[in-house]
Amino acid sequence: MARARTTTERTGAGGFTAVPLPAGALMGPQMKQFWKAQERILTEAEAFARHWFARRHEAALGALRACEQAAQANPADAAGALQSFRDWQAHSAERMAEDMREWAELWARCAGHLVNSEVGAGAETLEELQREAAELHTKHATPV
Repeated sequence: MARARTTTERTGAGGFTAVPLPAGALMGPQMKQFWKAQERILTEAEAFARHWFARRHEAALGALRACEQAAQANPADAAGALQSFRDWQAHSAERMAEDMREWAELWARCAGHLVNSEVGAGAETLEELQREAAELHTKHATPV
């Protein structure tokens, strides 16, 4: 009895998949593109997190400066002391708007990575199936 032919493809995660053909032709490109998309999404998420933490750090330092300015302000000038907190609050609103803008852009880019990976996987699957069909056709004798 003939043994089922298998294909081994290296995935982006560093693992291997051994799938009988034509299942390998159908699943291999999907798995490869899935892990490529995951890598791109992780890169996007890392950049977002880095920017988010930088804004939080800026907010913490701004709050500290506001407290120091309020503590050093003339006790008779309450409005002047509160102005530093108003300034910090205005900058906080700007930071939150930037958070939301970057968050929406992150999701749009990640969705784009997934769509592109699906399109690429579909094209690779079609090519692999065409190769498999051609190989099967050339290996089998035509009945007389």
